[in-house]
Amino acid sequence: MKIFILAGGKGTRLWSLSREKYSKQFLKLIDGKELLESTYDRVLSLVTPKDIITVTNSDYYFYVKDICSRFSKEMEENIICEPIGRNTAPSIALACQYVIEVLKSNPEEVIFVFPSDHLIKPIESFVRYMNIGKEVAEKDYLVIFGIKPNRPETGYGYIQLGENRGSYCIVDRFVEKPSLEKAELYIKEGNYLWNSGIFTFKISTFLEELINYQPEIYNIIANGYEDAIRNFERMPSISIDYGIMEKSKRVAVVPISNMLWSDIGSWDALYEIREKDQNGNVLIGDVHPLETKNSLIFSNNRLIATIGVEDLIVIETDDVVLITKRGNGQSVKELIERLKAEKREEVINHTEVFEAWGRYKTIDNGEGYKVRRLFIKPGNLLESEFHRERMEHWIVTRGFGELETRDKRYRFKEGDSIVIPNCSIHRVKNIGDLPLEVIEIQMENSYN
Repeated sequence: MKIFILAGGKGTRLWSLSREKYSKQFLKLIDGKELLESTYDRVLSLVTPKDIITVTNSDYYFYVKDICSRFSKEMEENIICEPIGRNTAPSIALACQYVIEVLKSNPEEVIFVFPSDHLIKPIESFVRYMNIGKEVAEKDYLVIFGIKPNRPETGYGYIQLGENRGSYCIVDRFVEKPSLEKAELYIKEGNYLWNSGIFTFKISTFLEELINYQPEIYNIIANGYEDAIRNFERMPSISIDYGIMEKSKRVAVVPISNMLWSDIGSWDALYEIREKDQNGNVLIGDVHPLETKNSLIFSNNRLIATIGVEDLIVIETDDVVLITKRGNGQSVKELIERLKAEKREEVINHTEVFEAWGRYKTIDNGEGYKVRRLFIKPGNLLESEFHRERMEHWIVTRGFGELETRDKRYRFKEGDSIVIPNCSIHRVKNIGDLPLEVIEIQMENSYN
């Protein structure tokens, strides 16, 4: 059995914490862990680390690799990096080719496909339902897991149940995100489930249906994994739901009840699942509410104080404060599109950015200068750099490093100060056992 974790989603409705290059699966929204880390914890109750394959993209690769490294080297090695986003059907197809060709898996092996950013509890119920799904998948079905609705939700797709076969049902049809009126009708009729986005099937079953309904994708992966990577952008951008599940005649659903599930797809969804105080507030971080009710207030760094407000969502980061009424969570995507049109950096990056060697955080950015804090991991280095337009002044606040220039090499330590002139080729390495921390002041030539 193999597990595919799809970790390439953007999570735009959780902006401003979620950004284009730092999406929601890396956020610590529940239990003090990144959602991706919690996903790995959960699926390790089903398989061993060597059986977990993560599909992501180049923007997220180092975030994923860092989290995988906490579990095992094998998980780090089984990261598939898509060259371009093409939705879930091509992602799953590419992962199937990877496990057949690279991991030498049997095509009759059962695989599970999980999003990287869901909340699912308790673990015992999760394992029980997944085992049911595996048994159904072994009957040559494409299996989806459906959640019994507890409210008329317009943010989820729905599954209409067909023939009941005990622990599972044949799927009658899939329904796109409905209006509130239709969602209320589905709840009343009682034969509709939320689409969880979790799947299981045999590799062979999926490939047979891929040939039937998405031959363009199959023809590309059939030429081998490396060729599929090279030609990945030629694949149609289509989800497994639209591309295969809605067309196939071999789809079954395992109904899930008495289990907490959420895709945490919006701030409203987070409010629903988090514990509330006596005034109905969800308070995260340094928050001091006065006469405040039924609100979600998330402080990332600064103190947030509120007086006499109700039904608000307030999200604070280093560079953005988002304020909206509860219930408007679905409108965040519209705001993102406006900000994208204005080419706002706040849509793309946080002030802290991860790289192969570690991470950096922008502290200040003014006319002619920029101040950053660098964190270089032990044994890692910043490859050779050459800056024609600026000089750099480094102040070492922690650790030991080595600076190599064109004509010399020397070591530095905590408290040392280094000036790197413009047009100077240089490379820096952390030679200690702890992170090397440096305050870097970049100054344009006019300030030299």
